[in-house]
Amino acid sequence: MELNEEVRDGHLVTAETKKLWAVQLDLLSCLEKICKKHGLKYYADGGTLLGAVRHKGFIPWDDDIDVQMFVDDFEAFCRFAKDELEPPYFLQYWNTENGFYPWHAKLRRSDTTCFSQWELEMNPSGNHGIFLDIFPLYNIPDSVAKYKWQTIRLKVLQYMFKCFETYRALKNSSVKATAVRRAASGLWKFISLFTSTDKICRKYLSVAKCEKGRTKKVGVTSYTPGYEKYTWDRSMFDKTVDLPFEDRTISAPYKYEERLRVQYGDWKKIVKNSANHSTLHFSADIPYKEYLKKHN
Repeated sequence: MELNEEVRDGHLVTAETKKLWAVQLDLLSCLEKICKKHGLKYYADGGTLLGAVRHKGFIPWDDDIDVQMFVDDFEAFCRFAKDELEPPYFLQYWNTENGFYPWHAKLRRSDTTCFSQWELEMNPSGNHGIFLDIFPLYNIPDSVAKYKWQTIRLKVLQYMFKCFETYRALKNSSVKATAVRRAASGLWKFISLFTSTDKICRKYLSVAKCEKGRTKKVGVTSYTPGYEKYTWDRSMFDKTVDLPFEDRTISAPYKYEERLRVQYGDWKKIVKNSANHSTLHFSADIPYKEYLKKHN
């Protein structure tokens, strides 16, 4: 990738952003290597898919790569990555980093830095290298009642985990104590008398995987339970296509236009806005541990 700054669609892409993108493309290559070795499939997701289709690369104001995998491939990838990755690569998941979310995984490079202020406050001791997000695709129950019940259970478990996050942040003095945060922290102290984060994670994933058969729809149930724009017809993912992405290609669902329409509506219309992670602090040259020492 050419690392000089340039203007794309009226937006200045700085040299530092290009370096961030270059690390993320390296992480994508790392993911693809494991997938190819073990016969696993992945699909470009969200803004990454939109960028591939509309810009043939990153959306100029975006700052990360998102991919999806069917849950069986996702779990297999996490197992293989946990055993096969060597530093500086690191798989961040609930069973590789204590207190990380059970609803998705991040592939990171520990010799770099990338974090939002919120992420640092909620998990100050976590890995904060440049990352690639990996979201599992789950079966959506065909029964409306069953789907609603699953959604309620997931949201309750998700809130319990967020109570733990708040408790941890207050304990580490990384956030200001407010009435809402003290209440959440107190609730976690009560919850922790009966369970643990590890048990909550296992229960969360069990609920997300409750539908075993081939359903009509799939979605990122574990990350955004109950949101229709994050559920898609299974047929969209029956095959993959390779789309141009910067100076390489990226795997995508073959019905990618329909996939984008569900999530974004009129996806062809360019709406310039800040990236989802607009408050990111990042460096492609400094390991996050060194970066945090310098800036604390």
